[in-house]
Amino acid sequence: MKRGIVRTAFGVLKRRPALLCFPAMNIAALAAVVTAAWLLPLSGVRDRALNDEAPTTSQTVMVFALLALLSCVGTYFTAALLHSVHALLEDARPTIRASLGAMLRRMPALACWSVLGNSIGVLLRAAESTVGVSWLFDMAGLSWSLLTYFALPVLVAEGAGLLTTLRRSLALGRRELGAQLAGFTRVLLTTVLVAFAGVAALILAVETDDVAVMLAVAGGVVVLWLLVGIASSTLSGIYRMTLYHRASATPLPPTFLSRSALPAAQVGFRP
Repeated sequence: MKRGIVRTAFGVLKRRPALLCFPAMNIAALAAVVTAAWLLPLSGVRDRALNDEAPTTSQTVMVFALLALLSCVGTYFTAALLHSVHALLEDARPTIRASLGAMLRRMPALACWSVLGNSIGVLLRAAESTVGVSWLFDMAGLSWSLLTYFALPVLVAEGAGLLTTLRRSLALGRRELGAQLAGFTRVLLTTVLVAFAGVAALILAVETDDVAVMLAVAGGVVVLWLLVGIASSTLSGIYRMTLYHRASATPLPPTFLSRSALPAAQVGFRP
C-alpha cells in the first residue's frame, strides 16, 4: 500500500470532519429500525422463542425482510459517504444533503446490490460448516469479499448496472488486491487494539468492587468503542474510494497530495 494513499485518506478526513456524520447517521438509523422492529413485528418472534417455539412462516419472512432492510440502510449511508468522498477527490464541494439525495435517487440499484451481495456472502458463510470442504467455502467467501470490494464505489462513481459493476469490481480488485489486504489489516488491528484496551479497562474496574466506578468505566468504554467504530468506518470508506481512484486511473488533484492543501475555509462542509 502506498503511503500516499493512506496520507490522502487521513487528509480528507482532517479537512472534512463532517464525513463522520454518515456512519453516525447509519448507526442511528439501524438502531431506530431494530428498536421499532423489536417493539412491533418482532415481538411475536420473541414470545415464541421464550416458549421454545419456532417462528411462523409469516414471522420468518418478516425477519428476512428486516435483515434486507438493515442491509439496504447500511449500504445507503455507505454509498452517501463514498459519493461525498468521490466529489471531494475531484475538487468539488459536496454537502451532506447533496450526497444523501444523490444516493436516494440511486436507491433501487443500491438495494439490488445490497441484497445480492449480502445474500451470496451469507450463503458462503453458511456453507463454511460443510464437512470436508469448509476450507473451500472459506476461500470462496474471502475471494468474494475482496473481488467485490470496489462494487459500491463503481455504482456510486460510474452509475453502472449490476453486471457491469461486478465486472469492473473484479478487474479493479485483481489490480489492487495487495492494497485491499493492507488496508483491511490496518483497520482490523486498530479495532482489536481498541477492543482489548476496553476489555482491560473493564477488568480493572471490576477489580475495584465499586459499582459507581464500574458503571462509569463501562459507559466510557461503550462511548470509546462507538467513536472508534465511526472513525474506522469513515476512514475505510475514504480509503476505498481513494483506492478506486488510483485503480481506475483517475488522477487525484494535486491539492490533495500536498501538505499545504486547501485552506479550511475552502473545504469546510456546508450544512
